[in-house]
Amino acid sequence: MELRPECERCHIPLASDASAYICRHECTFCPTCYRQLRFVCPNCSEELVRRPRAGPAARPTRPTSPPADPRLRVRRAGPQDARSLAPLFDAYRQFYEQPPDVRASEEFLSARLERGESIVFGAEEGGSPVGFMQLYPMFSSISLRRTYVLNDLFVPPAARRQGVAGLLLETAREWGEHEGAHYLELSTAVDNPAQRVYEAHGWVPDREFLHYERPLSRRPAPA
Repeated sequence: MELRPECERCHIPLASDASAYICRHECTFCPTCYRQLRFVCPNCSEELVRRPRAGPAARPTRPTSPPADPRLRVRRAGPQDARSLAPLFDAYRQFYEQPPDVRASEEFLSARLERGESIVFGAEEGGSPVGFMQLYPMFSSISLRRTYVLNDLFVPPAARRQGVAGLLLETAREWGEHEGAHYLELSTAVDNPAQRVYEAHGWVPDREFLHYERPLSRRPAPA
């Protein structure tokens, strides 16, 4: 790939490790022009995507973490798995300072799975759950394609450092590619050490856009 040294529209310099956006013909634009162009290349009408960074700032695109324990198995969960996964889901919620409630956790998971509102994968060792992740399907209006939000991923302390999280992340990638999704996304705390695992498996931090939330008034919500 040719790392062009300037934006083709406004001609500001672009260092090799600077944020930039390209089309499949490698037309290159700065972040400001990218937004002003509505994410589409004016030369060929192709979608503009983030250019890989070069040099020391480049991120690994393939796992560099230790391989997963060969005894581990990942499979897609169905409604019948809600009960066995509920303790893990409840522990995940407690990690985020929510009160313990295994029953409510099971009901929530069961509802999502029965209605097809989420994709859940569980990691098992010897038939016992040792981790899970939950993906929520979304859509990209720009690309007119499906996307997925990796909303939940949890491995209990006793099962960590065995490659469980990495195996789940690779399963998410394989699932997204199989479904023809445009991308996967996730949010995490700025001080979460799991960032190292995400980046080792090809996840790239967004340094261009802010994430906003709008708190709403509390009302009883359906499961």
